[in-house]
Amino acid sequence: MTPQDPVPHVAEAQIDAGPFPDAGSDPQLAADLPETSPNEAAVITPEDAAPMIDIHPPHHGSITRRDFFVHLFTVVLGILIAIGLEQSVEYIHHRQLATEAAGALLKERSFDETANDFNIFAIGRHEHDLQHDLAVLDALRAHRTVPPGPFIVQRKTSIYAKEQWQRIHQSGTINYMTGNLGASGFRYGVQDYFSDLLGRSNEDLARAASVLRSSSDPPNRSFEQNMAFADFFRRLEDAHESLPQQQIDAAWATEAEHGNVAALSPAQIDSLERAIQIALADDDAMLTDCFTIKRNLIRNPVH
Repeated sequence: MTPQDPVPHVAEAQIDAGPFPDAGSDPQLAADLPETSPNEAAVITPEDAAPMIDIHPPHHGSITRRDFFVHLFTVVLGILIAIGLEQSVEYIHHRQLATEAAGALLKERSFDETANDFNIFAIGRHEHDLQHDLAVLDALRAHRTVPPGPFIVQRKTSIYAKEQWQRIHQSGTINYMTGNLGASGFRYGVQDYFSDLLGRSNEDLARAASVLRSSSDPPNRSFEQNMAFADFFRRLEDAHESLPQQQIDAAWATEAEHGNVAALSPAQIDSLERAIQIALADDDAMLTDCFTIKRNLIRNPVH
């Protein structure tokens, strides 16, 4: 090989061109390729780059003091409207509850008025029975003839209702009610005092009358007798204590003590007499309460 001979292209022939065709062998492909120099870097056009997010400045100007107060007024007004609507709905609801409670109190008032009329009758009847008992004990102490009639110690009274009155206090409904609630509150207070005194006096009187008990006493009453007296009690209330006196006396006689009063010792007679005297004083106080309740009902009629 002489120096003038060209270098053989054997090495170039052994190089695999890969899947890409030779630009020199395809005239059309060579024409499409851009002319670049080896030292020129590849240029990425804006169309080939990733999309950009445009951020535009606000079209309106800065917030003025007037705009701030207008916005603040709008917010405050909305809050006040919402609170007003909520309170209006709550007020209407409580007014509806107050109307229902007023109707319930009227029914309870009518029940208590009936119970009070019966208690006036029953307490007066009990005072009559206790006075008869004192006459019996006095005759036994003096060894005289005992006056006829049953020896009755127990009281029979009607209870006062106060469930609705307590309910309107517990629920707060009383704050939305109108009318003379002070008079009603006074009446309920007197009724509670009556009930408390009645419970204590009945307990003391029952303990004092226990001296009449003995091992040979028959049962005080059966369930059937209890139901019979309860039915009579209801009829008497419904009739406003206007049943024939004979029926009343017969029903009350079933409440008589079964013990032998004549077998009491002088000390037992004295003890029982003292308890009956205290019970009579309690009857006077309870009867005064009943009159106060009746006077309250008369002076505060239902409108």
